[in-house]
Amino acid sequence: MSDVMKQVVSEILQGNKTLVAKGNHEPQHKESDTALNNINRPNYQNMKKDQRLSYAGKNVRISSNDRKPHERKKSVSLLPKPFNEESISTLHSRSLAQGNVPKKSNPNLGAKKARIIGNTKNGGCVWFFPQLPMDLMGSFNRSLNSVSVGVVKMPESLPSYIVLINEIIRNNQDVKFHITWNKEGDTPFTAELYDEDANRLEKIMNDIYQKINRTSLKRYETYTAVSPSSWLSKQMKIKPSADAIAFLEGVPYYTGIVLMDTLLRNFENNDFNFEINHNYILLEGNYHVISKLIAELKKEAARLVN
Repeated sequence: MSDVMKQVVSEILQGNKTLVAKGNHEPQHKESDTALNNINRPNYQNMKKDQRLSYAGKNVRISSNDRKPHERKKSVSLLPKPFNEESISTLHSRSLAQGNVPKKSNPNLGAKKARIIGNTKNGGCVWFFPQLPMDLMGSFNRSLNSVSVGVVKMPESLPSYIVLINEIIRNNQDVKFHITWNKEGDTPFTAELYDEDANRLEKIMNDIYQKINRTSLKRYETYTAVSPSSWLSKQMKIKPSADAIAFLEGVPYYTGIVLMDTLLRNFENNDFNFEINHNYILLEGNYHVISKLIAELKKEAARLVN
């Protein structure tokens, strides 16, 4: 019993010590509270608000040099890793190299440039190349040596183009040429003319364009050649001794059969030869005979269309 009492008394005494300790510390809390109350603590939110308002009123700009180090680092860190300064510098140098291709020094700066003389109404085109660089001289069908080039390309092969080239070559013996065509008329026509005299060839190509473009507006057109040259006779595959040739262009193959049927029924003179091709009829024989017959064919062709 006495042991129990001793334990109770001991616990009571320990409780009193705790209370006494608490009582002794209460003045210190009051003193610290009083000291804290005497400290002047600024209101940072109000200060920042005042600063923002003052900056807005003054319209102050902060340069990139005035930024704090941690702010500059933050802006740089926003870039993805692949886009670092080294890659951006490389990209910039490449774009400069691609955008500034050095030009060659051209000793013939005043020379005439290649150009398209014109496009015809029926889908053809005429070009003129007064002076070509060495890198382009192999683009044609004949080897060149500082010559001017003129080119005619038409969608169909017609005998009138051959007659026109024949006339040019006969009047200009120094002009060389290369021709691609088909007598049947179902393939494109191409003529390349070569001349040392650029001014002369330019005039020739302009004349060719004017003549071809003018005839391309007509539905039907007739041509007559008296005493055709050996070259023209070879191209048309006729006898070299032919007195004259004549042809009507713009006539489809089966329409040509209809026209020749009418012609042979109405005229007894059979002293001529004829050939029906794609888009034209060819007559060969005495000049006076075929001149009359070709005129009749043109009239009949117009009548059939109307």
